[in-house]
Amino acid sequence: MPDSEELTSPPEARIKVMKNKKAIAAVASCTGLSVLAGLFLWWDTNVFAATELCAGKLTGEQAESVLDTRGRISEGSQEGSDDDASFRCTVSRTSRITGAKELEMVVNTAVYTPDFPFHSPAWKNVSSMSFLPEGVTGAVSGTRGWVLLPEACQDKVGVLVGKKILPRSGEVPVVQAELKRGTVDPQKLTSMLVDTAQKVAAAAGCSTNTPVQIPKVRQPPASRQAITDGSVCQIPGFRLPTSATSKDAAQLEEQRAGGARSGSWVCDLYESGQTEAQLSFGFSDDPNIAGERLRANSYFRDLPDGTGVVDGRRGAILKCADKDIYFAVRWNRDYLDSVKDPYLSGQARREVFQAFLDAAGKQHGCPSVQIPAG
Repeated sequence: MPDSEELTSPPEARIKVMKNKKAIAAVASCTGLSVLAGLFLWWDTNVFAATELCAGKLTGEQAESVLDTRGRISEGSQEGSDDDASFRCTVSRTSRITGAKELEMVVNTAVYTPDFPFHSPAWKNVSSMSFLPEGVTGAVSGTRGWVLLPEACQDKVGVLVGKKILPRSGEVPVVQAELKRGTVDPQKLTSMLVDTAQKVAAAAGCSTNTPVQIPKVRQPPASRQAITDGSVCQIPGFRLPTSATSKDAAQLEEQRAGGARSGSWVCDLYESGQTEAQLSFGFSDDPNIAGERLRANSYFRDLPDGTGVVDGRRGAILKCADKDIYFAVRWNRDYLDSVKDPYLSGQARREVFQAFLDAAGKQHGCPSVQIPAG
């Protein structure tokens, strides 16, 4: 309601007061809109955002491309500096206004044995990943990926765990990324990983100075298939021995194979309806995996007649035709405990590995070998 002064004022004065109030309201409205627009730009876009992230190992533009949602890119925890090639950082994209899905990934350098994708429990269900072709050693999916660094980086790039730990003999440095929230396009993740690996190598002074083409990602199988009798993992003549049968009669009935017959390949076997891989087989003729750095691990033993080396009942490198090929078997711990006679689980592992080597080795022109007992 108008105040008493307005009611006793001349009409011209009252009109002037009303106009002033409207002007103030208009200014307030514009100011509010400006504040909202400013908050939107700051919270939901990358206007004036950082152009470099992770101590210069990642650009804001790359992060925006990989974390392909609405929202602002921000950097969380970080270890490493501009003058140190080894690093670890968290990058996220969040939206406070539009409510878009939030994405978060950790990017870092790490150290593994060259065959880690075939054995590490952290990299389970490897058949859902795409091994990279065309001269780049690595693998990606919608939730994680890794790229191997040049061999010259062996004593220069490591993993940051409080302090920098460099690879030991038989280990290799990699650049890796893992999505903590959400999923991303594997091709975009590949581009980021390859570029980051090049920046890391350049910062460490171990770059090959050879331009690297971004490889085209081969999509892995979208679904699992029933196991064909006598052709486990689509390898002719490959059957699981009876010692690998579960004591509760549960059967490995589904399979998914990812990768290519040349390069790196893996096959995961599952109990029907289960999501956890129970038993996995893989091989690689990539010299960065099946080469001397893997052989340098102390757990490998020579096979007779120079046919190759073997690591107990889990891995072997065989001299096949014109190249060395690495073969691997990985057991899910729960499934290993479920075999008919747990006291013979060692025998089951040996027999399964032998059956795989016999069938897959024949497929690749490898010599026939016997896995040593014990």
